[in-house]
Amino acid sequence: MAAKDKENTGEKPKRSKLKIIFLILFLIILLIGGSIAFWWFKLRQPGDALTAVPNVPAASVGQDAAAGTGQTGTSPARQDSAPTDMPRPATSMATLPTVTVNLADAAGDRYLRVGMEVEVSTPDAVRELDAQAPKVRDAIIILLSGKTYAELSTADGKMLLKNEVAARLNQILGTPRVVRIYFTEFVVQ
Repeated sequence: MAAKDKENTGEKPKRSKLKIIFLILFLIILLIGGSIAFWWFKLRQPGDALTAVPNVPAASVGQDAAAGTGQTGTSPARQDSAPTDMPRPATSMATLPTVTVNLADAAGDRYLRVGMEVEVSTPDAVRELDAQAPKVRDAIIILLSGKTYAELSTADGKMLLKNEVAARLNQILGTPRVVRIYFTEFVVQ
């Protein structure tokens, strides 16, 4: 019986060592996965030039608008504040007609009136938006009429709406040409 006890005690350290090795490997994998997740959500820079939001201070945007140049290319003020490794593509602006819709609230007594400017990546996209005007207007009306006051009353709701409008317009255009949406009028009553 003493021989069996020695054998059993001899096997237990091997199993404990194996458990310790698996535990260490699990912790290493968990640490690597956590590092990758932290990098992905906190430190990663967007690589897509069409969806990336450049770090443009509000003062330089106001200077461009005050200058009234009408051109949407990069100005010297923007070049100083823009990332040096990613040049900003030249863009064009398209004006969408003002849309008034009833909101999807339970009482049905609220409406939204919104005017928008669309920044697109090419002048051809402006012509394409004009050519597809009925489809664009229909898509925007359908999207807006499905919203409630609660969804649109916050800044996050307005930003989400901008992203949804851009996605719908890109779907109509067939390629991602819409860079940004600007509200020129936004009235909820």
